[in-house]
Amino acid sequence: MKTVFKKAVRISLCCCIAFTITVSGLFFAIVQPGGSGLLASIQLPDGSEYRVAQRCNWSAEPYTVSFYMRSPKGGWGWCYIDQQANRWRDVALTYDATSDVVTVTERGTWKAGLDRKRSTFAIGDGKPKRELDAPQSRVKRPEFASHERSHQ
Repeated sequence: MKTVFKKAVRISLCCCIAFTITVSGLFFAIVQPGGSGLLASIQLPDGSEYRVAQRCNWSAEPYTVSFYMRSPKGGWGWCYIDQQANRWRDVALTYDATSDVVTVTERGTWKAGLDRKRSTFAIGDGKPKRELDAPQSRVKRPEFASHERSHQ
């Protein structure tokens, strides 16, 4: 009887360890935690600056992705992009002078756009789904500023 019990405990323990390793492996493979920081930046000829940053949440909502904007000699403004994102890669900020729009793409897919003329910020996955006033809030020290001097 003791031998059967010991075997059952060993099998249960091995299954728990295997499950934990599998879940941890999947978490690291999908979320790839730790990739916090500045993803893209652009400065326009008029001196205005735009940046995209991500922060690893170490949770079921893997990453928060944010857009930051600053007019020449002004303070930083913040706009929401996503708080349930997987790790972003190959992020680009582009500016179209004709439409006066700053666009955010991730791996070539449209994710957000700032209409500077209308002061609106749109988000979506491939196309705009929601549009809000920009900036949505003001920030004294953006999350990417830990490695640079704040110009306020």
